[in-house]
Amino acid sequence: CRVGRDPSGSSCPTLCPVWTGPGGGPLLRRGPAGALPAGPAGGAGPLTGRVAVPQEEAEEYARLSPEEQQRRLKNIVKKIDADADGLLSEDELSSWIQQSFKHYVTQEAKQHFSDYDKDGDGLVSWKEYNLQMYDRVIDFDENTVLEDQEEESFRQLHLKEKKRFEKANRDDVPALNVDEYIAFEHPEEVEYMTDFVIQEALEEHDKDGDGFVSLEEFLGDYRRDPTAREDPEWILVEKDRFVNDYDKDHDGKLNPQELLSWIVPNNQGIAQEEAVHLIEEMDLNDDKKLSEAEILKNQDLFLNSEATDYGRQLHDERFYHEEL
Repeated sequence: CRVGRDPSGSSCPTLCPVWTGPGGGPLLRRGPAGALPAGPAGGAGPLTGRVAVPQEEAEEYARLSPEEQQRRLKNIVKKIDADADGLLSEDELSSWIQQSFKHYVTQEAKQHFSDYDKDGDGLVSWKEYNLQMYDRVIDFDENTVLEDQEEESFRQLHLKEKKRFEKANRDDVPALNVDEYIAFEHPEEVEYMTDFVIQEALEEHDKDGDGFVSLEEFLGDYRRDPTAREDPEWILVEKDRFVNDYDKDHDGKLNPQELLSWIVPNNQGIAQEEAVHLIEEMDLNDDKKLSEAEILKNQDLFLNSEATDYGRQLHDERFYHEEL
């Protein structure tokens, strides 16, 4: 988990706890395909695995004829319509979006699992993971601090990665099966990893060791420019979020459960907001639902939303395949 730094180590206006994925790379927020992780000014970066649309898939989508796009979109609309009444309700849209979130997170992790399982035994060992990720097995001493700042930063990230790998392992086999690997790569998606997620966040942000994250700790290494009359806008936004969104009991600090609301995405809330937004923008007869005709009339808006994962579902047969 890193705060206030971009991947090169340069200072940047981000306070969000960026969960580092395999190899120390940040896991992307959900957002438009290809979008970069948002910093606090655009929302606290939660633990999530939004996957950018691969180039070949984007090219395939561009090659689809308008007729084929519409055919696939109609099939998707039918699948969203759980009660088959010809209308998409807010709950149906929200449920579909949440399923999409889960699907792509899981599929990405399964693909990585297949890449790392070199001997094909259905397990990924720590050695296999290191060989695939770093081309060698890395073994840092937990108690030896390195003098070089970059090397020390990598040592700490690698040790955290190893700790997460071990925590994801639920049996006596010293390697991860596919479900355990999903928990390793996306701990925010798995209930048994919740305590680990909280503990690692506290280790990162709770500088005074009191078991809470204060506003000052939340803001990280930010210090106001002595020549400035007031804080920059993004800091004001983050302070407001701390007070009004995260600090539910208004005691001036985040307890472990409040910390979760900052570092783990509320997928249900995100999906609900998107469903409400789509209905507000596309509902032409004010019945608070979307018909197929309303969706086709606003096809571009629907395709550029979470409801279709920004068009990705049109080239994922699981979503558009017409059921017999």
